[in-house]
Amino acid sequence: MKGDVIMANTLSAAKNARKALRRHETRVSVKSELKTLRKTALDSALEKKPEAEVAAMVKLACKKFGTAASNGFIHKKTAARKIGRLIKKAHKLQTGQLQAI
Repeated sequence: MKGDVIMANTLSAAKNARKALRRHETRVSVKSELKTLRKTALDSALEKKPEAEVAAMVKLACKKFGTAASNGFIHKKTAARKIGRLIKKAHKLQTGQLQAI
């Protein structure tokens, strides 16, 4: 962001461009965190870790998805869909109905 050149005709356009860059960086980092949390939750289920540990990881991921949706980083229905799929896949991995991701 520091080295980016903003080609704007007015001061307000330049400020809006800077705000857009900051928002983009925040959105990208939040989405990356969500992907990481999802992967760690599924990996813990795949490695047959204790059920309480898997449940805690899934719960944390679900909470973060909900927070991201309420703050507008992802759509609410996208969050609901990803939470549902995460819980379903974690349960299947935990019970042994699914072998690999």
